[in-house]
Amino acid sequence: MTNPSATSRLPTFFIIVAGSLLLVLLLAFGAHWRLKQRARAAADVVVAETRERTAAAERVVRPSHLDSPVPGTLAEALGPLMPELIALRDSEPTLSEEVDAACVDVRNGVRPVSELPRECREALDRGRPLMQRALRASRAEVGGLPEGLRIFDDPRHPSQRTLLLPFLHILKLAALETRSQTARGEADAALETCLDGLALARDLSYGNALIGAMVSATGHKTLFFPCAEALDQASPSRRQQACLALRRIRSGVAPLSTALRDERAYMPLYLAGATFEQDQFDALPTGAKALALYSSSQDLVSTGMPALLARKLMLQAWPVVHEYIGQALPLMDLPWDQRAPQLAALASTFTSSWNPFLNEYDEGYERFATRVDTQRAQLDLLVALALVKQQRLESGTWPSEPPTLYPEQEVLLPTALKLQPGEGDKLLLYPEDMKPEELSVTATPGAAEG
Repeated sequence: MTNPSATSRLPTFFIIVAGSLLLVLLLAFGAHWRLKQRARAAADVVVAETRERTAAAERVVRPSHLDSPVPGTLAEALGPLMPELIALRDSEPTLSEEVDAACVDVRNGVRPVSELPRECREALDRGRPLMQRALRASRAEVGGLPEGLRIFDDPRHPSQRTLLLPFLHILKLAALETRSQTARGEADAALETCLDGLALARDLSYGNALIGAMVSATGHKTLFFPCAEALDQASPSRRQQACLALRRIRSGVAPLSTALRDERAYMPLYLAGATFEQDQFDALPTGAKALALYSSSQDLVSTGMPALLARKLMLQAWPVVHEYIGQALPLMDLPWDQRAPQLAALASTFTSSWNPFLNEYDEGYERFATRVDTQRAQLDLLVALALVKQQRLESGTWPSEPPTLYPEQEVLLPTALKLQPGEGDKLLLYPEDMKPEELSVTATPGAAEG
């Protein structure tokens, strides 16, 4: 016989279960709706930022290092050279570890030019004509890289395969050429090579987010010692001209916050651009549309997760990344002692996240900022070297205090320097917060200075 009490409880049980399931579904729907609304609002911002950053990258107004720059844009000067630059870089044989280390030692002054390995000497001879043409392009009145080399360009453009790597090869050749010219007693010519190289490396810091900033810093590091040697040995008149050019190059290096503005728009397109609403996608510049379709779809597939799950997780993650970069932006141009602890506190929010896209997101911006700090310090040391050499020429003695580097203009985070007398009446210059063996230049008296 059926238990009447049990029978009467069944509808109640089903009502409770159905109600619970309905509540869960409503909560899930509400959470998804909120995520979609948040992502849509963030995507509107990304579209506006992408349009602004794309326009900014096409025409970069920065001071020329020359009194009379060449009319036109860097893009117009470099664009026709790109096939040759890519071909030159592709054709270079891979050096053995031993040979590469020896070439680096020659560039950095650890070994004399006479010990330059045959492989690097031949590479310099092969690349010299194209190198000279590429360096002359730096004299353009207006900056901005050619199409295909900017971060919001179509990833299928031929130049995207090698990106800025051909320029690093050119700057390595320029460093070897500078050292070779100085060794032959042609320090004034070496200084011209060096300044064009520094200006070209400076221009790479625009339009390519953190990649461009790091390539620019690497280029300046490559040229630093050869430039210092040429500057120390150049004629007084040429050195004075170089001091002015160095100040202009220094003021034209893009702040790291500029690179992060590119990054803030680029990362959402790269991670999740394919998930944007159709009207938002349609509002993107042409290159950014291709980037959004290609990169984000590839990235979602590469996770190994089911596509639906990956999309849901990304929908939650990418607006958080976008917001994080926005919070980091105002910190990037602060002195390191203010910047580092705040960036570390920001980054810690990701390590505890349940979302794997956030938990694995490890953009330690401080390491990038430190490299740009060094880049600025290198340029400041070169300016200081020119100034102390000039004072020695005028007074017959080295200054006892560091010179004023930028009396007529403000630059971002000028480096506090120290002076230290060295052997043989030399003068050592180095950053106040570093040891001389970490970063320094040496000024020698020279024949003209006594």
